[in-house]
Amino acid sequence: MNQKKWIYKKVDQKKVEELSLQFGISPTLATLLLHRNIGSSNEVELFLNPDLAKLHNPFLLPNMEKAVVRVRHAMESHEKILIFGDRDVDGVTSIAILVRTLKGLGADVLWTIPAEDSHGLSKKIIEKYKEEGVKLIITADCGTSQVEEIAFAASLGVEVIVTDHHLPPDELPKAYAIVNPNLKNSIYPMKQMAGCLTAFKFSYALMFSFNRTFNQEFVVLDLETTGLSSWDHEIIEVGALLLRNFVPCGQFHSLVRPTKPISKGAEEVHGITIEMVKDAPSLKEVLPKLLKFIGDRTIIAHNAKFDLGFLQTAVQKIMGREFQNSTIDTLSLSRTIFPFESHALGALAKELKIEMKQAHRSLDDCLATAIVYKRIEELRDPRLQFFLEDMLDIITLGTVADVVPLVGENRIVVKHGLTKLLQTRKVGLRKILLENGLKEDGNSQNIRLSPTAKDVGWKITPLMNAAGRFSKAHLAVQLLLTNSEEEAEKLFNELAQLNQNRKTLQKINLEKFIALAKEQADLENDKIIFVVAEGVEHGVTGIVANRMLQEFQRPIILLILDGEEARGSARSLSSFNLVEALNQCKDLLIRYGGHAAAAGMSITKENIDLLRERIKKIADQTPNLRILEPCVEIDLELELNAISLELMQELEKLEPLGEGNPAPLFSLRQAEVVGHTLLGQEQSHLQLSLGHHGKSLRAVGWDMASFASELKKGEQVDCIFYLELDRWKERNLPMLLLKDLQKSVKVLVSPSG
Repeated sequence: MNQKKWIYKKVDQKKVEELSLQFGISPTLATLLLHRNIGSSNEVELFLNPDLAKLHNPFLLPNMEKAVVRVRHAMESHEKILIFGDRDVDGVTSIAILVRTLKGLGADVLWTIPAEDSHGLSKKIIEKYKEEGVKLIITADCGTSQVEEIAFAASLGVEVIVTDHHLPPDELPKAYAIVNPNLKNSIYPMKQMAGCLTAFKFSYALMFSFNRTFNQEFVVLDLETTGLSSWDHEIIEVGALLLRNFVPCGQFHSLVRPTKPISKGAEEVHGITIEMVKDAPSLKEVLPKLLKFIGDRTIIAHNAKFDLGFLQTAVQKIMGREFQNSTIDTLSLSRTIFPFESHALGALAKELKIEMKQAHRSLDDCLATAIVYKRIEELRDPRLQFFLEDMLDIITLGTVADVVPLVGENRIVVKHGLTKLLQTRKVGLRKILLENGLKEDGNSQNIRLSPTAKDVGWKITPLMNAAGRFSKAHLAVQLLLTNSEEEAEKLFNELAQLNQNRKTLQKINLEKFIALAKEQADLENDKIIFVVAEGVEHGVTGIVANRMLQEFQRPIILLILDGEEARGSARSLSSFNLVEALNQCKDLLIRYGGHAAAAGMSITKENIDLLRERIKKIADQTPNLRILEPCVEIDLELELNAISLELMQELEKLEPLGEGNPAPLFSLRQAEVVGHTLLGQEQSHLQLSLGHHGKSLRAVGWDMASFASELKKGEQVDCIFYLELDRWKERNLPMLLLKDLQKSVKVLVSPSG
């Protein structure tokens, strides 16, 4: 049997106990959370209960307002708009989101996708659609690096809005607007989002542009005082926050020196002491500056009667005039929207899970009030909520397919999107789900019925990606857009055949590239594997590169040479940033692009050896990149009797599992081999029945048939495995998915030691 080094992750048992007690979860789940560096109360709460209300404001993305205003102008002027996207599932779903949104709003929309010999927007496509009357192009999941093509579009009078998520080059295209979380000036909190989520954010912002608050400026105001009476007490702290599309774009803050003492009751509420304000400016000095900041904008305040009462009194006393700005009171509004017992700001913040660093201090209260008002406006606009929930299924497909980390916003949308998949109203998507056995059915055991991220990644993503791999990505877009059952069936059958072709080609190409790797690379010493093939069909190079990455545990670059030009894909570990490396080789490349862990490129034949030499040198000079010893990191050791449906139900709380939130890996020791057999058409998979103290469970090892010859009935084995629900023939029983297997050895040191 293959020998891999087994390493057990360590954790502070005291923290495990604290987390388990605080959240009422098992020590097993608490341990798994800590292994994910999720330990604070806020982190655990957000992880276990991902809230759609926690999605970031789309107007935090660079150039969002400018892009939305341009599209609104195009719609009002009846301009033709072209949506252009990438060929992978992320690009396909991005196109579907944008087309569905714009058509739903009545825009004149066309869409297209690159052909086999084209990556990204091309001059040929720009010319073609210019002749058809297109004045505005919106890219989906591409465009950030297309300087020349976008300049060409501008020369023809065609403006381009880029929606993308790829890392930007040193020189950006002169597009009308670039909406990308990874631009250098971006303040967007989530950088590692898929292109489809960027497209959705743009679409949501466009929907929001029909809200009454769009592009309106408000000032959120909060005052702290020496007491409750505006005539007898004084202002001692002023906080004001300028909002535009609910994005803070300015603030005003000052402590104020009072002429009277601070009452004990007031001090207990806000914590401001006379010592803190003794050197502060007087209200006479502060008030004119505050009023200038406010201007004629509408005021938002929580319990506006209190704050405005003090402000109006101060303006009247000091400036001898009335303060007559319009006012919105979030306290009154919250009472009509939220069914909570208390509508005090602190209570609302707790109910709505709004983090307040310091309650009853003016700026913190302003920030909380701003979030409360945003939530209220979103709930008062049912179109926004419907739009979000209606798009979650498509966003989920693209996000899982693009293998972005399933944390933060990505986790939120996928967690909710998976539950929406089986209720999808999209005919084509419903067809895909049904054909893959993903459907609603009754179940009396309270077992999860929703698809998992793995279901999406293994059953749906390959099917949809197959279209792009064979230059027919338009079929996948059509399937997500169609409203016809008949068309959906026809499109699905075409995709299914392409996917079968993909499987065949993948097997052939994997064998060829591995054989070439042994010839062209020093597998013992090379830190990066660089392989060039000829006479190999394109379409699955990225998949093959990913498989080889897992096999060799180091960055992989695979090129297919056709005549005088080669095209290919690269995959990498976290310790080697592909795009940064390719940036150092851009003089050798025709074009390139991608992420830190995945990239594509094309190069002339004469530069291939130069690229090989330079990229290997860069890898050799990367300090954290090393050839890894085959090892497996294990979360926990389990007893066979502890593996139950109850454990499976608790582990569901970790879903969605994937990149950035991997499935937990367990070990089992001294399990008896009750029986074993081989599975699959080529008998390449191992199936075991493992027992202990009268209980047995099914275990499956994909591509582990080689272990069978060393197994004997009745002997004991140790194994590493993932846990999964065995839903074959509606069994609904825990099943072990084997990662490694070895004959039992005597344990001298416990895993926790």
